[in-house]
Amino acid sequence: MAENNDKIESLELIIAKASPDSKITLPKGEFKGPVTISKPLRIIGENTTVWTDKAPAVIIKSTGVSLSAMRIEVTEDSPENAALCSIFPCEINDVEINGSVSGFGSEDGFFGVPRTIELGEFQAEEENTFLMTVVVPERTEIKAENITFEPSVLSKGKNELLIKVGGIPHGTCLYAEVIFKSKFIRKAFICGKALSGAEKADRKRIDCENSNAPDIIKSAELSLPVENSTREALILTRGMRVPLAKYSDMKFSAFFSCKDMPDNLDVDPYVFLLGENGKALSDKSLIFFGNERSENGEAVYFPKDGHVEIDLSKADSKIKKVVLVYSVYAGNNAKNFSKVRDPRVSLWTDRERVSFVMNDVREVTSAVALEFYIYKDEWKISAVGAGFKEGMARFCRELGIQVDE
Repeated sequence: MAENNDKIESLELIIAKASPDSKITLPKGEFKGPVTISKPLRIIGENTTVWTDKAPAVIIKSTGVSLSAMRIEVTEDSPENAALCSIFPCEINDVEINGSVSGFGSEDGFFGVPRTIELGEFQAEEENTFLMTVVVPERTEIKAENITFEPSVLSKGKNELLIKVGGIPHGTCLYAEVIFKSKFIRKAFICGKALSGAEKADRKRIDCENSNAPDIIKSAELSLPVENSTREALILTRGMRVPLAKYSDMKFSAFFSCKDMPDNLDVDPYVFLLGENGKALSDKSLIFFGNERSENGEAVYFPKDGHVEIDLSKADSKIKKVVLVYSVYAGNNAKNFSKVRDPRVSLWTDRERVSFVMNDVREVTSAVALEFYIYKDEWKISAVGAGFKEGMARFCRELGIQVDE
């Protein structure tokens, strides 16, 4: 694979020159990675490929990043290694992947579709059918011209796929592109030759290199380089109480992630600013999607990716506790945290400082994740991880905030 034309700047330099929150339009062509994106950017390609021989090709280390209209490829490494790694939520539009991804929830994992689907010789003019096994980490649509796939939508896990090819004249070599589309786009190529004297294929099994993939999808390993750091992130367990200053700055961002949850389910953050009596100072002391910023900037909600920023150095002297809550919304109480696999809250500054997995939250729609409170003039973190069945409206009223049902 050819590298960039010398007249084209490297992708690293283009990113370095861009201002945060700006838009970058990449030219046609190829950029050799790996490349790291460490600031919020909207990057739009135009038949643009970012490639590397060993995974990962692209590493995202910032909030507010979106990628559109490009191809990200690993040329020599195992397809199980992540071509694209993100440690923050990232917006994806029309991005083709050759390899796996990491940091994208249910999209992470083994994608068991070979790059080439070889049919061999089959009978001309007649309908021929083939069977193959494919494994996908998420619901995936299949599109191809003049070839029928049943089912045309694959479910998560292992699928038996029926391929129908018919009406192809004698001597014609078949070579067609097949698109597998979930959140990302992956492409394969199907090939074969129609001959009058060939045997008609009747549910002929295609032995593909990935057909022996596991029934259970395993998440791709996050292939991020090891950063120079004197300490790793603190992993909290329920009930732990630790000094904030020992592990984080006063200003940090809180991100929610999980290994899997239904597409029609959202998890939203709520930040409560409480006084000494454990009650909200006012109705404006609840920060969420309906009130994105507190009066002094102690808490800010970012609607683009749903994270919150908490700056305790700005906290009013009356604020003695800050409570971080997450609530499931899916239109009914049947969809609750039992549908969310390994709900995880991470606190970030320049890197991940604190991590807490709420494994004990189950049949509830809302849960208190973390509390930040003052004890002997020092801010501390408490890992709560406890749900409440009455719902957010009841919880808000208990804290002195009047809300509509």
